[in-house]
This record gives sequence, C-alpha cells and structure tokens, in this order.
Amino acid sequence: MRRLLPALLLLLLPAGPASAGLRAVYGSSEESRTLIVEIADDGDARIAESGDESYGLMIGGHFYVVSRQDGAWMAARIGDVAAAIDRVMPPIFGDALTHGGPARPVAQLHVEQRGERIVGGRKGMVWSVSGIAGAANGKPAEYVMSGDDDLKPVGRVLEQFMHASIIPGAPLLGSAAAELIEETRAIFALGTPLDVGGRFQLRYVEKADLGGDRFALPVVPATVDQLVAAMPRPPAGQ
Repeated sequence: MRRLLPALLLLLLPAGPASAGLRAVYGSSEESRTLIVEIADDGDARIAESGDESYGLMIGGHFYVVSRQDGAWMAARIGDVAAAIDRVMPPIFGDALTHGGPARPVAQLHVEQRGERIVGGRKGMVWSVSGIAGAANGKPAEYVMSGDDDLKPVGRVLEQFMHASIIPGAPLLGSAAAELIEETRAIFALGTPLDVGGRFQLRYVEKADLGGDRFALPVVPATVDQLVAAMPRPPAGQ
C-alpha cells in the first residue's frame, strides 16, 4: 500500500502544460501547393511549402533559411545573408532588415481601405495597394489583412519569409531589393495577410501539438565569412 500511494498521488496532480501551438495553412488558387506556418507556444516558428524540403525557422526573433545542398543541411540567418551580399557587392541592404519602427517612406506606395471580407474563417480589412515595385501593368494589388492578436506571430513569420525570398535576388535587383523590403514592411504593418492579391489565401487556422524538435536548427548556421566565401564572384573585368 505504501508503494502504491505515491503513484496514486501522481495521478491526482494536475497535468503539466501541453506542447500547444498554432498552425495556419495557406493555399494558392492556381496551384496545389500549400504554405504552412507553425507557431510554438514560446513564439518560435516554422514555415514551409508543401513538397519542398527547404524551410524557414524563426528562433528568438531571428529568421533562418534551412535547405539541403549536396546532400547536407545548410542554415543561415537572413540578416547574415544580406550582410554577405553587401560585402561582395556595392552595399544594398544596409540596415533595411534590422531597423525598428515603421517602414521608411516608399514614394510610390498608395494604400486605400476597401471594406471587409472573411477569408479562411477570419475577418479582415480589404486594402488596395498601388505603386508596388514590379507590379504587372502598375495595377493595384488587393490585400485582406487581419488584426487578430493570435495571428500576429503568423504575420511576423510571413514577413520574414517574404524578406528571405527577396534577398537572393539582390544581385539582379540592386537597390530595388531594399525598396521591396521596405514595401513589404509597410504592407505587413496593416496586419496579417489573409489573402494576398488572390495569389494565396488563408485556408484555416487550428490549434496543434507541436514538438520542440520542429523548431530546432539541424546544423550550426553559416557565418557571414562562410557565406561570403561560398558566393560566386563575377568574372574579372565585369
């Protein structure tokens, strides 16, 4: 009986906190691919496209890209990737990724509110955004943005994911890459995207039990020096 008593007491104790989290699933109206954002209860996050073994991790407020190269995992903080590009080219990004506060003025960007809409079970404000760099025919893009507090971590991860998609194009985009980052910052200040110009929309949001290993880097991230050393150099005379 004395041996059974401790076990019975353990059964009566309240259970420890579950590994709770949030999963937001976005889909494209034109493709079958989905974009999955997972938020851990401590704020760390993971974002990945279906069918792609590369993914992004937000750890301690820093965003990392993780991919496989030549059969091995590689990870890098996007701020370090931008710093490496600025070393091998005339500086492009400066502090565009690190400065706090609102976006710096983007002269051509014009934002106009156009009512409300429900997407993926969430209500958001509809915004018409014109003057976006590279927009087809200069036509305004329509964004549906949510102000829900529980989706704000999703918005932060999506914004960093967008930055990560812009940075590798810097050698071709030049200074326009930093301008695109500022435009992204200005748009995400409106809220968390529910619908981005009809290109992808929120399908659903659900609570999820997410293991901590999903938010751990598989390797030590590359340093700025290592990234610089791995970058191709233009041929001499160019």
